[in-house]
Amino acid sequence: MKTSIKNLNKFVIYCLAGIIVLGLSASLTSATSLRARNQEARAKYQSARQQYLKEVNWYKTTRQQFLNARKKYRQFKSAENKSAYEKQARAFLEKIVDVLIRKLESLKSWVSNKPSLSESERQAIIAEIEQDINWLKNKKQGIATASPAQIKEKAKEIREYWKKHRIFVKKIIGKIWSARLDWAIERFENVSSKIADKIQELKAAGKDTSQLETWLADFNQKIEIAKQKRDKAREKYQAISSLADANQLFKQVHQFVKEANQYLRDAHKKLIDIIKEMKKIAVSTEPAE
Repeated sequence: MKTSIKNLNKFVIYCLAGIIVLGLSASLTSATSLRARNQEARAKYQSARQQYLKEVNWYKTTRQQFLNARKKYRQFKSAENKSAYEKQARAFLEKIVDVLIRKLESLKSWVSNKPSLSESERQAIIAEIEQDINWLKNKKQGIATASPAQIKEKAKEIREYWKKHRIFVKKIIGKIWSARLDWAIERFENVSSKIADKIQELKAAGKDTSQLETWLADFNQKIEIAKQKRDKAREKYQAISSLADANQLFKQVHQFVKEANQYLRDAHKKLIDIIKEMKKIAVSTEPAE
């Protein structure tokens, strides 16, 4: 039984093409079409984010104008100052809504192009985001002509919405990170199975595979630890239910995801060692032509 250089090279290509090493903001892949799609998706997301950041700058300006008008009214309390204060309050509330809508549109763009999510998961998240966008658009209607009491009531409703939205966003991010880890781990496990089969071929051909078996065991252990970290991250983001615990739990999610990513990177390095050793064995035993 013989393992040829040609067959081994095909195996190497399979392994390296099937592995993805995750980062928190980007992924690497050998598929040209997927890479092009990812670049387009990132461009759309960056465009949406830039629009959001521009809106934030306008928000800051409008907020300062509102604060100035409020200060002036509180100092002098004239009818003219009161009218200016109410006008700026309306403008400020409208700008708050605009910022939130832009933020949601940015989030929607980010989610829309996450291949790690299933189509049904992606569409469910997008539908919820669009529902929130429509809710905000409806709340914006009438602000320009609202009375002081109505402005106060709308501001309260939007503030309560924002609290829930922050929880929603953190859970979405946690879900996407977890899904990306699922996607990567599955590919590592597939490669592990292929490597195990190849090692058995080499062993059956009378080759010394002790080093390969040791490295494969280390490779598998790193994958298993990455899975454990992923599971802990999933537990934490699923536990987010209120603003009181959201930030702390989200920090823990982020840390577990970082640790899982690091174990996958280490596993990838070990895979390179395994591939090199396989080629070394094949070269040393390949008959001359």
